[in-house]
Amino acid sequence: MSRIQNLEQHSLHLMERDLPIQSRLQMAMEVRDSLEVTHTGEYLNFLKYYFKTFSTILSSITKPQFVDNPEHKLRNIVVEILNRLPHSEVLRPFVQDLLKVAMHVLTTDNEENGLICIRIIFDLLRNFRPTLENEVQPFLDFVCKIYQNFRLTVTHFFENGDMAAASVSSSSSLLSASTGTFGSIGGEDKLMDVSDQVGPPTGYVGSGQLNPSTLSFKIVTETPLVVMFLFQLYSRLVQTNIPHLLPLMVAAISVTGPEKVPPHLKSHFVELKGAQVKTVSFLTYLLKSFADYIRPHEESICKSIVNLLVTCSDSVSIRKELLVALKHVLGTDFKRGLFPLIDTLLEERVLVGTGRACFETLRPLAYSLLAELVHHVRGDLSLSQLSRIIYLFSSNMHDASLSLSIHTTCARLMLNLVEPIFEKGVDQPSMDEARILLGRILDAFVGKFNTFKRTIPQLLEEGEEGKDRSTLRSKLELPVQAVLNVQVSVEHSKEVSDCKHMIKTLVMGMKTIIWSITHAHLPRSQVSPSTHGTPPQVLGAPLSNSLVPQPFKGMREDEV
Repeated sequence: MSRIQNLEQHSLHLMERDLPIQSRLQMAMEVRDSLEVTHTGEYLNFLKYYFKTFSTILSSITKPQFVDNPEHKLRNIVVEILNRLPHSEVLRPFVQDLLKVAMHVLTTDNEENGLICIRIIFDLLRNFRPTLENEVQPFLDFVCKIYQNFRLTVTHFFENGDMAAASVSSSSSLLSASTGTFGSIGGEDKLMDVSDQVGPPTGYVGSGQLNPSTLSFKIVTETPLVVMFLFQLYSRLVQTNIPHLLPLMVAAISVTGPEKVPPHLKSHFVELKGAQVKTVSFLTYLLKSFADYIRPHEESICKSIVNLLVTCSDSVSIRKELLVALKHVLGTDFKRGLFPLIDTLLEERVLVGTGRACFETLRPLAYSLLAELVHHVRGDLSLSQLSRIIYLFSSNMHDASLSLSIHTTCARLMLNLVEPIFEKGVDQPSMDEARILLGRILDAFVGKFNTFKRTIPQLLEEGEEGKDRSTLRSKLELPVQAVLNVQVSVEHSKEVSDCKHMIKTLVMGMKTIIWSITHAHLPRSQVSPSTHGTPPQVLGAPLSNSLVPQPFKGMREDEV
């Protein structure tokens, strides 16, 4: 498309009130396609002529649309142009007004334009930050508003009939209120008609329908990152906003959503969970720096994280972000809130999900976190819980699809469970059960030795062959290929090292396991506490002439 010859004349024509919408749309597209002018010396003139035009189009010539029509396309193109403006010193005189325009669109328009405006606001606050502190609070107020509307947004999308109708009515009043708060540019307060603000009465946004920005999971998903950045930049805003924003976020992540999701609402359900997970990530970011604010919500946040693991879809990115949030919680004192939820986390479908991609990608991280959690609560676990844990981690220790480092983690965890299991044997039935569990750990270790009996010779043989190949390539092939072969040897060395660590863990643990099994039926009063990792010592039993049989000690022949 040819370059616009006269910027001033073109901008004035674009702002004419009686210009047909299609002509205005075509002219806006011409401006968008000529944006290379903003990278030349004409950038200042471009802003002088077009900035007022764009502001007028967004504030008075057009109004926010919630269906896909030419007027929406026009507003979308204008917002896109504003987003693509280079953030140089030439733009600085227009920054304040541009922020107001972006906030107006964000708070009154649909989610498609709102998402672009979030990027505009974020980039402006980042690139012109020393002078814009006073402009931050309106954005934070909007964030509070959308979290305040969060439960209403869930109702808007997922509930039908009278409830949905009520949500539409309520959402219209909330949207009007937010428009009155943020929607003025140049002193013009413009309230939209209710029918323009909300989607269909069922809450389902079909083809051609656009969600209001204040009832949008996508908008909620994008805001925590911006808020995190603003709190890092303007620390004084934390004291005034966290007490109000934090309870709203905690309430938002506790919303479970519908138990059964119709097929046509699957995408909205994924958006709901994505928004909640981003909010959880923000809350876990606050854990260390703002622990005093988080502490009253410790239990609720931990429950919400686990509930999200239960209900969220099999999306690798969403589940991974949840697991990372769980990792942050485990690194603080707030991990206590997870202790009562251990039974739920022991279910693989909860921890990892059911999808193939999740299963293959997330298990190492998931089971490392579970091992850490179990380590913290091992003394409080029942024998039935310990049985589930042994089954889970012994299975993983023999899973060839997991790395040797994960196998070692599983082995170490089971060794850490030996003493708690041994101490659970306070009477004959519990001694019997404890001994069975210890036997299962021993069986898992022996099975792993059996596996190494086959794999270690192969590993050593591959190492010898690798050396020969490396020498041959260094003589006959290109240097680059020889360098590439170094990576193979490094990987092989790591595998050998991991194998050594695993064998050391198994060998060092066998003594404790066997001692605990052979003494499992002795009264605990006859066993002194373990010291410095050595097996407990058996105390001499007083001589007695009674015919009471001695406690069973050792291992039966069939067990050996």
